[in-house]
Amino acid sequence: MVQRALDNLAARLVIPVDLIAIHRADKDEAKRNPQYRSLRFGAFLQAYGPFEMFFNDLIGAHGGPSQGTPATVNRVRERIGQYLEVPDVTRRWRARVRSQPEPGRGGRWLWTTIQARQLDDYLRDAKAVRNRLAHGDDPQTAPNASGTLYSRIDGKTSITLMWVEGFVQATQDLATITALELTGDTTLIPDWPVPPRTAVSANPPPPPYGLTS
Repeated sequence: MVQRALDNLAARLVIPVDLIAIHRADKDEAKRNPQYRSLRFGAFLQAYGPFEMFFNDLIGAHGGPSQGTPATVNRVRERIGQYLEVPDVTRRWRARVRSQPEPGRGGRWLWTTIQARQLDDYLRDAKAVRNRLAHGDDPQTAPNASGTLYSRIDGKTSITLMWVEGFVQATQDLATITALELTGDTTLIPDWPVPPRTAVSANPPPPPYGLTS
């Protein structure tokens, strides 16, 4: 079941990766045409749903609810501990993400690896963005406890396509680490879909699941 859930996630992440690729196919048009800005929200929702479903599929296959478990550190740890009898499955969670530019970095969304409290905040921020989009609220009112979203000068926050690219990578990292925790070396890591990467986006850190021993 773990392998199937992992493979299903890889298949479902093709759509958000395609949306990122479409945006990057013509950067000049993307800059001119404000309609391209909507792609980031579609790509994010198409990534968030399968990510959350990955955990719900695992829990549902072991007698728990097949929906309703949010993709947050505490709830995933609690539900998998309860139904799969694996304590603290999130103890080695780390994820590669892209974070908002820092002063003096030339506006570049650099890759970084997050864990512990910042990762928990990151997933809660993502859940808040998802909830606002799903219920017709303003996604720019989502919190930025992780410090990774774009902080606007009007006090609101925003996700960018670079942030979404990082979120897709984070879903792959966290699902892989979870699968390895549940099955060990018997898990075959999927050939994860990856959008075209150039410049800064071409150099993410090493996979964190190689650092979990």
